[in-house]
Amino acid sequence: MKENTNKSIAINSIILNIRLVIVSVCGLLYTRFSLQALGVTDYGLFSVIACIISFSSIINTIMVVTSNRFIAMAIGKGNTEEACRTFNVNLVIHLLIAMLTLVVALPIGHWYISNYVNYSGDMANVYVVFDISVAASAVSFVGVPYNGLLMSRERFFVFCAADVVASVVKLVVTYLMIYHFEHKLLVYALVNAFMTAFPTVVFFVYCSKYFKDIVRFCFVREIRKYVEVLKFSAAVGYGAVALLLQTQGGALIINMFFNTAMNAGLAVANAVNNILQTFANNVQKPISPQIVKNYATGNMPRCTYLVCLASKATYLSMFMVSIPFLIIPESLLKLWLSDIPPYAECFTRLLIIDTLIFSINAGINDFVFATGRVKQYQLIVNSLVILSVIVGYFVIRHYMKAETLFYVYIAFSFIVFLVRPFILVRISHFDIRRLVYDSYIPVLMVTALFMPIFLTRSFMHPIACVAVAYLYFAVLVYFVALKKKERSWIVAAVLERFRRSL
Repeated sequence: MKENTNKSIAINSIILNIRLVIVSVCGLLYTRFSLQALGVTDYGLFSVIACIISFSSIINTIMVVTSNRFIAMAIGKGNTEEACRTFNVNLVIHLLIAMLTLVVALPIGHWYISNYVNYSGDMANVYVVFDISVAASAVSFVGVPYNGLLMSRERFFVFCAADVVASVVKLVVTYLMIYHFEHKLLVYALVNAFMTAFPTVVFFVYCSKYFKDIVRFCFVREIRKYVEVLKFSAAVGYGAVALLLQTQGGALIINMFFNTAMNAGLAVANAVNNILQTFANNVQKPISPQIVKNYATGNMPRCTYLVCLASKATYLSMFMVSIPFLIIPESLLKLWLSDIPPYAECFTRLLIIDTLIFSINAGINDFVFATGRVKQYQLIVNSLVILSVIVGYFVIRHYMKAETLFYVYIAFSFIVFLVRPFILVRISHFDIRRLVYDSYIPVLMVTALFMPIFLTRSFMHPIACVAVAYLYFAVLVYFVALKKKERSWIVAAVLERFRRSL
């Protein structure tokens, strides 16, 4: 299969990281410009409205994973007709979700706004902003199957380009809003709606041109097909809800026993951790559809190799981007923020450690989704995630130390790390020994050998300390984490680049 090459994984990873850098920089800037243009009151209002419709992001996350899995399976089998039917099943489901969103969200949102939203300005603007946001979310639901098709076909450049264009447009308009436009709140709502809906238009046009055989409309009458997709999405949804409960539950517990200043520290830590995690996940994203397609074709050796590669690469990528925040978080936070909230440094380190442990098994998720036997896996793993919040509540209630909550999270992440392979054996014939030797042992050795670097903080300048850490980490990855074949491939790629530059 032409797509199943290590070169395509590397190219797609580069594309995703370029997109992430641009979108992240735009995000930091247009947050600042938005606050300047709108003021605290209107910006806070928009944040409240965003919370009201935040369910859409959860549904999108669930359904993108679902669409990607089913479409990739059909494409992996080389059956265009089946791929078309699968696409249309997902499209009909998402059209219904979009209509349901309009029917349910609009009246509930209007009721919530009229009863609970306190706003000193014109309340009519609040309803208009909410309606625009809900409509944009509905349009984004329709684009999910197209997004899944692009991921399955590994056309990462298309949705990366759409995200970059939308982010740049929002950045330019929010900057202009500081000095222009009379109805700034409405303009801001329209810009955010554009960012939400624009990718759907791009996906539709591109897929209609290049994947006509798959996206042509045909109504599938088999109820079984729809039930299969919905059952899978329900299992995936349990995982999304569990992670949301852990994140939001942590914030609520901290607020319950401490104060909002400490919540600010947690918000900073979450912001840092989310950016780092997104960078790391960009390494896994190009590998995910290939795992599904190789499983669909029965190419288990390649599938196993990709699972091990995804797990190892995601962990090492997360470790790599986290190094400065693990070694000198105080220096970085001072550079970014004028006033560092309480516990921001401590929370940042602990959240990163928790994410690192959770990421060691990154490739297992994709393999389990490929098998379709997700119920037992999702139930056990995500019940442990939810249990960590419950245990964390009682532990912090007893010890009254904020950081103990995240020690509990780390302990449960380690339990999940140990449990996942055993569940994998129960639902499939996956070669666990290969995972241990090709993924677990290399990353744990790199981690153990890297530990002495933390001692250099006491006698080296922060910049020099980070520079030495990255150099040492690169040596460890090359000689400890990579296999001989992977080292040869990297050397050949570098030499080829050097040869072309001459």
